[in-house]
Amino acid sequence: MSKKASDPALLPSLLPGQPPAVPPLPPASSSPAPPPLAPPTYGAPPKHGAPASGSVPQQAVNSEESDGDGEPRTWWERVWIRFGLRETPSWLTSLIVHLAIILLLAIVPIAEKIGDSITILSGPASETDGLDDVTAFEVNPSAEDSEMLENLPEAISLDSLNLDLATPALPSDVADSSLALDSPILGGLKGRTGVLKETLLKAYGGTQGTEDAVAAGLEWLAKQQRSDGSWSLVGPYKGGATTENKPAATAMAMLAFLGAGNTHQAGEYQFQVKRGLDFLIAQQDEDGYFAKRASGNQRTYAQAQCSIAICELYGMTGDPKLEAIAMRAIEYAQMAQAKDGGWRYNPKEPGDMSVTGWYVMALMSARMGGLIVDSGTLENVHNFLDSVQRSARGTTKDPDGERYAYQRYSVGTPAMTAEGMLCRLYLGWSATDKRIQEGCELLCSNPIAQAPDRRSFYYWYYATTALHHVGGNYWRRWNEAMKVELPALQEKSGPNRGSWSAQDDPHEGGGGRLYSTCFSIYCLETYYRHLPLNRMSGE
Repeated sequence: MSKKASDPALLPSLLPGQPPAVPPLPPASSSPAPPPLAPPTYGAPPKHGAPASGSVPQQAVNSEESDGDGEPRTWWERVWIRFGLRETPSWLTSLIVHLAIILLLAIVPIAEKIGDSITILSGPASETDGLDDVTAFEVNPSAEDSEMLENLPEAISLDSLNLDLATPALPSDVADSSLALDSPILGGLKGRTGVLKETLLKAYGGTQGTEDAVAAGLEWLAKQQRSDGSWSLVGPYKGGATTENKPAATAMAMLAFLGAGNTHQAGEYQFQVKRGLDFLIAQQDEDGYFAKRASGNQRTYAQAQCSIAICELYGMTGDPKLEAIAMRAIEYAQMAQAKDGGWRYNPKEPGDMSVTGWYVMALMSARMGGLIVDSGTLENVHNFLDSVQRSARGTTKDPDGERYAYQRYSVGTPAMTAEGMLCRLYLGWSATDKRIQEGCELLCSNPIAQAPDRRSFYYWYYATTALHHVGGNYWRRWNEAMKVELPALQEKSGPNRGSWSAQDDPHEGGGGRLYSTCFSIYCLETYYRHLPLNRMSGE
């Protein structure tokens, strides 16, 4: 039985005034050293003549006296060599050797990966909607520090990232050409993770401050999840809504996590997303309807938002288990569209701009994931948008107008204008269209600000998303305020640290703290949440 490391025979004496006591070395033997041992057979007893377990070959003991150059070793070296040879258990030696082998094997693919890089090219300002000229540069995917982000230019061309934006092959039984997928939308969810996320963050003006705000917001949201996987609009946090809508709250919270790259399969908040997904799946009936437990007019918002969350998860992961669930939601949306091309509180009811915008995003999220959406449904949306298109202070439709109203006989507002512009962009309008450009000017004249009487998280979300897709100087002007003002409104301490209060918000009508927190996170994720349409379509 081997001695423990605390045995005084193995440790030098450290008493003051006394030289360290070194255990005497065994006398050298004149007999020849035993021959090398044959490789052991695992599970077999040791061969006759092999040294007993724990013994040390004589040549190893003699090597304690001098190093490889013939120089005598110090007493410390002799003690610790002998201790290592005699007292190190065999399992520890084996562990060290195997760890070294594993590390060596890991170095090979890492070294190969370091050699890879992504070349990102930017065209001249005339081809990038007013963005500055930049030259080609390389991003090393293995870089983990801020140096990579600091060296990126202000604009990029996504065409050079070799993203798989091509139209996927349709099923063989689909013959209707109206179901064909158009390419600019595909791949729109691919910027949420990895080096492309970091690239987009820098290229479109994100900062460490915006990312810190997102991280704090997600942390707060994670703490609010209920035991059944849902989230609540009314509490238990302070400043909740007056009306409950758990499907909508769950979908909105999940969209915040998805925007930062989390899914039910991967990410820091994988567990929360998985539980939320399970809750949403349990809500859906055979017709694709999620919102049977919501109340009143809020059901239609819940239905659209749940559809977006499911379609985004499918688009991000390709999980085949979600395909049928997502397609049922899309089929419900197509069924519920009114004859005027919009959506409202009940299926087939003449539309309003607010509900229509959410359903358009649901259909576009499906297309981003490669799901089939009837092109006729989307084309019909233009009819509704035409009916609510306005010029300044007008209440009748104006095909040359830059504004959008809530309903057919309403006046155009900044919030509805932002939502209408976003729909037009997704449905194919060019960012250089005169009406889009004039709408951008209207939005930029109403930037994000901390003044309570100008606070509207709903408007901020749609304006941020639309202007990001337009890009250029309009996006710069908007983001210059957004990246500073919105993090400044976030709670910095207390139980609601990381959230945004909806207090004094005149537009939301009691949306509550979770609602305003989710919309704020969406805004601060915009840099990478969706790939910008103007870059994806080559404008």
